Amino acid sequence: MGIQSRRRSFLPYSGPALSRRRLRGFTLLELMFALAIAAVILAVGAPSFAEFRRNARLTSVANDFLAATQLARTEAIKRRTTVSICPSLSANDAAAACDGADFGGWIVFEDGDRSCTRDAGEAVIGGETPINAADVSDSYRVSAVANGDCVSIAATGFVDDRAAEPSLNRLVFCDERGTAGIGGSNRANARAFALDPNGRARLTRDADVIAAWGVGCP
Repeated sequence: MGIQSRRRSFLPYSGPALSRRRLRGFTLLELMFALAIAAVILAVGAPSFAEFRRNARLTSVANDFLAATQLARTEAIKRRTTVSICPSLSANDAAAACDGADFGGWIVFEDGDRSCTRDAGEAVIGGETPINAADVSDSYRVSAVANGDCVSIAATGFVDDRAAEPSLNRLVFCDERGTAGIGGSNRANARAFALDPNGRARLTRDADVIAAWGVGCP
């Protein structure tokens, strides 16, 4: 009798209380309330996400051009020749050429004759495909405005002031928001590129500095 009692104590309880337990779902009112909250969050978050995407595009393009300039300087010193960057929309083509576009794309190339124009025998070192695809909406299009047509870095690592074209030293990347400060601050939406005579480059978002350059967005 004692053994049977001990065995019964290990059996799971399955009394009537468990059989009456039910899972409770959402009521219609609760579901409508949750959807209303989701709609508010979406309405508030969508503009912020759009701003994030535009800022990310500008930052990416400006950083790519800064990296191209650093590459040109490194390669000019290594190859002991002038290396230039010119605007090009055919950076991926075997016969990539300087086409006079406003840095909607670019190539980095050996520029032995300092012409700021790539000749057939001059090697392409790097480049960037067009930054604006045909299907990019106006809100996300990036414009590039410079105070020159090319960047030329001499074998010394300094800007080559003997090149056929004066090397640009100011370039502004912007979108439809322009270069004005954000919310009355001095932090611009645009990303601006500056090249010093010693060949060192940097980016800035200082709205007053960009305005003083006189290189505005279209």
